[in-house]
Amino acid sequence: MQAASSPSTVESGPGVLDAPEVPEAAFEVVDQVEDLLTGVGERAPERLIRPATEALTSGGKRLRPLLLILSARMGEPGEVDLLRASTAIEVLHTATLIHDDIVDRAETRRGAPTTVAKYGREIAVATGDYLFAETFTELAEIGDPRLVRAFSEASQGLAAGELEQYRASASGSSAADGTNVEAYLDHIRMKTAGLFKAACVAGSTLGGLSLRQIDALATYGQALGIAFQMSDDIMDIVGKPGLMGKGIGTDLVEGTVTLPIIFALREGEAGTIQRALAASDPSPDVLEAAIEAVLATDAVARTEAWARGEIEAAFEGLGLLPGGPEREVLEAVAAEVVGRSA
Repeated sequence: MQAASSPSTVESGPGVLDAPEVPEAAFEVVDQVEDLLTGVGERAPERLIRPATEALTSGGKRLRPLLLILSARMGEPGEVDLLRASTAIEVLHTATLIHDDIVDRAETRRGAPTTVAKYGREIAVATGDYLFAETFTELAEIGDPRLVRAFSEASQGLAAGELEQYRASASGSSAADGTNVEAYLDHIRMKTAGLFKAACVAGSTLGGLSLRQIDALATYGQALGIAFQMSDDIMDIVGKPGLMGKGIGTDLVEGTVTLPIIFALREGEAGTIQRALAASDPSPDVLEAAIEAVLATDAVARTEAWARGEIEAAFEGLGLLPGGPEREVLEAVAAEVVGRSA
């Protein structure tokens, strides 16, 4: 069983927000969200208080709330609703992590035991369910059906993405099959990119932006999420700290076929890579050989180019948005995500 992937922090280290500085007002809202997350945990049913609070306060970049806040502050959001929505997006994200860890049988996340490893499957399932419910409790307080729709679409995508991953694994579909690139893209659109998009849509809706501007931010959020995942997939191969905190070769160990692996299977020593993917616990020698086989191809460069293409498309839409520090930070986030894969 493997350590779960986890995101890096925004606040410390060489993160995705190196420059320009995030507006102080946005970070003030993030700080308030931290307090509200603690409150969500503390009002859980008695047996779920500790696991819920630990999951909600275990760290992470808070990038999804920050995207929501930046999108909203391009307009004039109500502060109370902004806090509720920003809290809801992080609660939803945390719920999905708990359920992912249950399914993946992950033992650690962010260097600590996962909820399922520490408390068992029954408590972990109940904790994730509670957090899903709390997400929509927060949205009900806002009372805007557009936000409910954005969050529910993201939730449906997360579930569908996980199901498709299992179907592909169970069917033993060949990673050399040309359809796998589309399957990979569909998967990360539904899982990683879905919450990024929901955050941008919810924020811009609360800010009262025009439909064209909301659509532009939706495009930006989805493209950012896709590039974010691709960059992390590259880091998993090249041995740098991943955007999601994964160790080197985690995807190969877990049998996860990412875009660089798909490209390498087509171009390089497919048998060497497949041995690592097929093994339940590949030896260090098998894993090292598979990584070297990927690096011997153009797979990393091709994935970098694809990620940059996603970000370039997102930049076009940002031209419809009001100028100012919020837009500058959104541009910097995108540039930094693809820059880290270079």
